[in-house]
Amino acid sequence: MLVEAEQRLPGRAGAAVLDLSGEQWLAPPASAYSAVTYAMQLWQQLEPRLEAWLQLLQLQQMEPLLVPPLPGVDMLLRCLALAEALSEQRPLTVLLPAPGEALAFLELARTGPALVESLLEPLLAWWDQTRQSLSSLELMLRLKLPSSQSLRLDASWRQRLEQMAALLAPEAAWQLSLALECPDSEARLLRQRLSAISLRGFMPSRVGLHGAAAAELAAAPPSWWPAELAAIALAKPPDPEVFNAFLAQAPCAARPYLDADASALRLPMPGVDKAELDVQQIGAQIVLISHGLRRVVPLPKPLQAKQCSGARLEQGWLELRFS
Repeated sequence: MLVEAEQRLPGRAGAAVLDLSGEQWLAPPASAYSAVTYAMQLWQQLEPRLEAWLQLLQLQQMEPLLVPPLPGVDMLLRCLALAEALSEQRPLTVLLPAPGEALAFLELARTGPALVESLLEPLLAWWDQTRQSLSSLELMLRLKLPSSQSLRLDASWRQRLEQMAALLAPEAAWQLSLALECPDSEARLLRQRLSAISLRGFMPSRVGLHGAAAAELAAAPPSWWPAELAAIALAKPPDPEVFNAFLAQAPCAARPYLDADASALRLPMPGVDKAELDVQQIGAQIVLISHGLRRVVPLPKPLQAKQCSGARLEQGWLELRFS
């Protein structure tokens, strides 16, 4: 129903829908991600390029359908599927999985190009050097050591990943609409989820609440909830008019703010508990750690030569002071 309401908004009629939830909520023409189908499509593209590596490892007869599931591969495949969909340059609605998985997925999608540069490229450069040093051994043992070129990203895929990261950047115009459960007036689960969102570096555009305490919290948000983030109680059973009002809200305008005159940086951090937040500065970056999650915040140029001298967390905003 949320998707139907979203497509009734001005300028969104006929927008493509990609279901990455893994639940296949929507009927065609929505596009539901299938891990096996998508993996086989990619394998058909990659197999010719990997032929020399498969021969070296004696895996040329490998049957991809029999390969055991590998940790993290499904999330990577979803990122690639999203990158392909975004490359079509048209309005796109994406259904995400459950909040914890969705946050990890969005973080991977945002940092994909950086991971390639920091992890894959050094590894491939090392292989090229090693292969060159083994050239005499290669002739002696009649081996054919493949080049790393076949493992490097095609220009088209690199462009897709870079475009996806740019579209998900904090300053970009994308929107994150969340429907979250609020079963109790203390809102412990809700606070944990919003804290995790903050520590992953994201800010919701709008939040709809459902559950026993939804109406109470929407009417009187707790002290850790930023005033800029509106909340609306989603009726049960679902009411189309409520969903229309939810999606018609202007997206939350809370964004990181630099006060150069006061040498301060303000970050929206809804849900984060000051007592459990560790703030560290490493060079020109601030590292925020809480509940096992880490967020790295690059400092704006006016603050890069300064040291963080204090931190204050009030009403969902973290203020970092520098001297």
